[in-house]
Amino acid sequence: MKKHLAAFALFLLTVTTTFMVAAQSTTEPQTLFQKKDPINTEDLRVLIAPSIGFTQLDGANAALFNLRTGVTIKDQISLGAYFSTSLNDIRPQSETAPNVYMDYWTVGGFAEYTWNASKLVHLTFPLYLGYGEVQMDNEIGDAGLGEANFFQVEPSALVEVNLHRAVSFNAGAGYRIVGNMDYRNFDQSDISGLTGYIGLKFRLF
Repeated sequence: MKKHLAAFALFLLTVTTTFMVAAQSTTEPQTLFQKKDPINTEDLRVLIAPSIGFTQLDGANAALFNLRTGVTIKDQISLGAYFSTSLNDIRPQSETAPNVYMDYWTVGGFAEYTWNASKLVHLTFPLYLGYGEVQMDNEIGDAGLGEANFFQVEPSALVEVNLHRAVSFNAGAGYRIVGNMDYRNFDQSDISGLTGYIGLKFRLF
């Protein structure tokens, strides 16, 4: 639990840094070759996007809660941070110890391109880059079986439907690519894979 709180604290710190950098970058510097149509504060909006993911980790069904937040530039390019964690008790098929389950979480940054955001139905492509952990727990807490950390990349594609000027519904999939790791009886190939997503996106201010 402490590790989950530490990861979430890191997520909040990353989000805060993202907003500070975005706020500082709204003033266009004067240059010899001045760009046309510079980005100003009217082009920036705050993005909050919760979603639920459905996947398999080492042959076991897993439900994931994913939250990303950041800034959107002209409703086309989005940058920010994300946090994802397992919702259910994941029981890997390769696990031999009784009465234990696996926790999974990742935290990091994302970049997203949205095509034709003003259309009723459109496409968006989030790309996640993060750091994660798997660990075996039991009803008491930490099962004392150690943990494993890894880097993860996940390109995704979603179909979005505008429900309101500032709210959209999305559904789609991503493919999780996990870097080298080895934990208990499985490795990165056993937790890499496809994830289906459904969620909402709120564009504020």
